[in-house]
Order: sequence, then C-alpha cells, then structure tokens
Amino acid sequence: MQLSYRVRMILYNILLFAFAFLIVVFCVFQGTSYYYINQTKDDLQKTAQDSTLFISQELKNIQSSDPLKNRFIGNSLYLSKSISEKENHRVLLFDTEGNRIADSVDETTINNILNTELELSLAENAPVFTLKSINDASMAYFTAPITIDNSIVGYIGFVYSMHEMDTFLHVAGILFAIGGLIGLLVLIFVTMSFSKHFFQPIKDLTKISKEINHGNYNLTIYYKHTDEIGDLTQAFNDMVTNINNVILQLESERKRLAGVLASIDDGLLAIDKNGNIITSNSYIKTYFNVSNPKTIYDFQYQSFLRDIFDSLKNGKDHISEEIDCNNRNLLLIGSPIREKGFEENYMIIIRNMTAARHIQEEQRKFISSVSHELRTPLTTIIGYTDMLTRRQVADPEIINRSLNTINREGHRLLRLVDNLLNVNKFDKAEFDFKKTNLNIVLLLSDVVEQMQIKASQSDVEINYVSDELPEILGDYDRLQQVFINIIHNAIKYSNRGDIIDVVSAIEDNHIVVSIRDYGPGISEIEQKRIFNAFYRVEEDRSRGTDEGGSGLGLYIVKQIVEKHEGKIDIVSQVGEGTNIIVTLPILSVLIYGGDQDEKNAK
Repeated sequence: MQLSYRVRMILYNILLFAFAFLIVVFCVFQGTSYYYINQTKDDLQKTAQDSTLFISQELKNIQSSDPLKNRFIGNSLYLSKSISEKENHRVLLFDTEGNRIADSVDETTINNILNTELELSLAENAPVFTLKSINDASMAYFTAPITIDNSIVGYIGFVYSMHEMDTFLHVAGILFAIGGLIGLLVLIFVTMSFSKHFFQPIKDLTKISKEINHGNYNLTIYYKHTDEIGDLTQAFNDMVTNINNVILQLESERKRLAGVLASIDDGLLAIDKNGNIITSNSYIKTYFNVSNPKTIYDFQYQSFLRDIFDSLKNGKDHISEEIDCNNRNLLLIGSPIREKGFEENYMIIIRNMTAARHIQEEQRKFISSVSHELRTPLTTIIGYTDMLTRRQVADPEIINRSLNTINREGHRLLRLVDNLLNVNKFDKAEFDFKKTNLNIVLLLSDVVEQMQIKASQSDVEINYVSDELPEILGDYDRLQQVFINIIHNAIKYSNRGDIIDVVSAIEDNHIVVSIRDYGPGISEIEQKRIFNAFYRVEEDRSRGTDEGGSGLGLYIVKQIVEKHEGKIDIVSQVGEGTNIIVTLPILSVLIYGGDQDEKNAK
C-alpha cells in the first residue's frame, strides 16, 4: 500500500522526534550517572585519605610500645565509629590479612560485604571502587589500604548509598516521560494542521499546471513517489523546460544590456519608431528629473529631446548639439539604430559637458591672466632696454631711473614666476611642508620688524600686541610668507599716517592673528573673490602705480593656511578698512585632537 506524502511526512516527523528525544534522554541519564559516580569516587578517595591521617594521629597518640598494627587492631572499633560519625558513612576496618576487625554499624554481623573489593585492594595495594545495585538501590563500595610511615597497617572500607542519584534519575525519568508524551501530541497536532494547509495550495497548483500544459516538454525533475508532489512535479517539469530556456536567454540578454548601460557614464535613451522608451539609464533622471519614462513625450519640459527624435524619425542620420539645461551644459548626440530584420529604432546620448567647459574656461582665464601678467613687466623691461641701447642715453639720472625700473620690473616678473611655481606645488598631493614646533609670537615679531622698513617709507606705523601663546606646528618660512604678504597688502592700501594693528591671541584652543588696516576697505563682492587665483581688486585702491600684483598673493596665503589645518577670513567695509583674520590650531590640538573628538562624541 502506497502511503500519501502527507501521511509519510507525519510519520517521518514522529520518528525523528522520537529518535531525537531518546538521544537526549540517554545523554542526560548517562551524563548524570557519570557525574554522580565520579563525584562519589572522588569524595570517597578524599575521605580515605582523611581517615588514614586521623588513624595515624590517633595511633601515635596512644602511649604503648606495641607495634602500630597491634594498636590499630586493638582500637579498630573506636576508630571505625569515630570515622563513621565524622563522615556519615558505614566504615569497616580490616587487618593486613583481610580479616574484618571492626564495623561501625554492627560489629557482630558476619557477612561477605566488601570481600570482592578487599581482595582486589589486597592484590594491588591500591584503592578499589565499585558500584552495585542492591534491592533496586545503588550502593558505592570502596576499599583502600591504610599506610602509616610507609607501612600498611590494615585496610579501610566504606559503604555509601547513592540514594540522591537514584532519586534524581527517577524524577527525571517521570518528567521526561510526561514531556515526551506532551511533545509528541503537540507535534502530531501541529504537523497535521500544517500539512492540511500546505498541501491544499499544491493540489490547486497541480490542477492549474495541468490545465496550462498543452505542449511537448521533457521531464527534468525526478521524483519516485506517485503522490501529490509527484503529480505537481510532473506538471511543472513539462512547463519548466521551455520556460527555463526562455528565462535564461532573456536573463543573459538583460545582464548584457545592463552591463553595457552601467558602463556608460552618459545619459542614454533608446526609442522605438512610435516614441516608446526601450531602455534608459539612471543619468536620465539625474539630468532631467524624470523617473522611469515610458515614452519620449513624458519629457514635458525637454522639447529638445522630442525635436531630436522627430528629426531622426524623418530621416536624419546624425544630430549633435549643445544645450543649457538645469545649470548644466549638455551635449546631445542622436543617431538611428538599423539592423537587418528589425525595425528601425533611435538612440539619444546625453553627455554632461559642464565640468569640461568649466575647465576650458578656467584654462582660458589662466592663460589670459598669465599672459597679461608676464607681458606687462616684460614690455617695460624691453622698452627701457631699447631706449638705453638705441638712443645711447648719457644722462646718469635717466640711466639710473631706467635701471631701477628694469630692476623693479625684473623682481616683479620673478615674484610672478615664483608665485606660479608655488601654486603648482600646492596643487600637488605629494608636496609637503617642513613643519616644526614654532613660537608664533617670535615669528610675528620678526615679520613686523622686517615690514617696519617698508611701512616707514609709506609713513605707516605697525603696532603689534600679543599675549603669551603656546606653540604651533608649522613651516616657519611659509607662515612668514603668509604674514608678510598680508601686512604688505595692508601697507599698500593704507594712507600716510595710518596705523596697522597686528594682534595675536588664543581662542578655543586656536591662535587667532588679526591684521587690521584703515584703508579704503573691500566691497562684499570683492571679498567673495579675493582669495581666487589671479583675482585683483581695483588698482586705484593701492597707493601707487607700482603696487599692482599678480593676483596670486592671497590665493597662496589661503593655500598655506589651509595646509596648516587653519582658516583665513576677511572682515571689511568700504571706507573703514580691512581686517584679515588667520586662525591656526595650537600644537596640543593637532596631537590630541582625534582623542578629544572621540571623548566629546561619547
């Protein structure tokens, strides 16, 4: 008789539960017995050692010239009862021949208790432990030689009841029986309820599968039983063969197409002749904020896409145009997709040219600025040298003035080249500063002292005030370059008789250096661009015609400060002067900053 799958599943579950339950019961009972027996054996061995020590002390305390064996035999009853009262065990004592000489329970009772253990102990001169069942009660028997002064004077035996182990195993057996019965009933109930709900959908699916099964398909799944699952397998195998082939083919094509689309960094639209979107990638949403477009007409605000589609549909082979969309400069490339045996489709590629155009514009500005800056001093130098050589000027005053101008423009050209080299260095990741522990107060004092000469030529006074400040970690020459540049600008834009205030102080574990002039000030628009490369404020702000710069000074200053993990700010108002504020971390912040941040986070 062939059992149904449902019945077999219930029987398998019951057998599996019974097998697992018996293994658990066996392990628990064996483990418990093993634990109790070993614990009892260890306790009896320790008791035998303690009893031997007790007997040795008692016998040595007896004032007698008799040998220890005779004293042991003569006091055996006292010793057995004393040990029994102390250890709460039945204690038997034997002489060296194996004759019982004392029993803590009944001295006159004569039986063969402990004879087997005693014989083994006499033969091996070693402790012997056995476990016996007497009247369904477990009893532990133990004998051991009594050795005093390296001489055996007799043997001691213990009879120990394992009632605690028997009681535990009995109670555990009852509990396991009750638990096993309850678990079996629950298992049967749950399995029957679950199987009822589980097999009904399978039966329905089998029926549906048979209804849609009308083709020639090969069986690919083997199932030996002719039950519900067998019927389902038969029906499904007929469909799965062809379905799997189709799915694998489609999946392969999908992965291939997904890989191609994912590798393209541009937006992509594939459109059929009716304007339906065949495929698109994620950049389409990025550029046009349109999610999952279905047709070309879903791009309501991007009419240029529809125009390209219409042009391609009307026979144009290639379209390339640039547009501005959502603050992006996009290059649109459209072309038809023609393949023999398939209808014509169309491809539109959207390439973001914003960064490239920005780089081109920056390069153009850079070349223009550098060309202008290099041309100005070179034109002056060439003009004066041409005048001196062609006109053969003999006036010493004109010659000196010309040479001074040539020298000044040469230095200006040198500063420009140095600034360009510095900019190139700062932009390289491998460029590093030579940082050491330095005193910012001494550095500023040196800078102010150097700049006093130039300030005095312009009738400007520099006033430096500072508290005692901790050290910082920095490049002395680079930081000196920072403050010389800032103070130089302050002198350049100060009026005669003005004062430049230089103040350094500590705020929030940072050193703050403020350089304040009282010149014409800087507008808000210029403040936003003053740290950009090659940007210069209006030349008429400076005091003289020879004070123009390359527009790289403050840009380099900002780069140096940021590479010292600091920041530079500007506070200015037209007509009221300018305050440049440089903030640098002190040495302890750089060393322990990471730990402190972690503590604050906690």
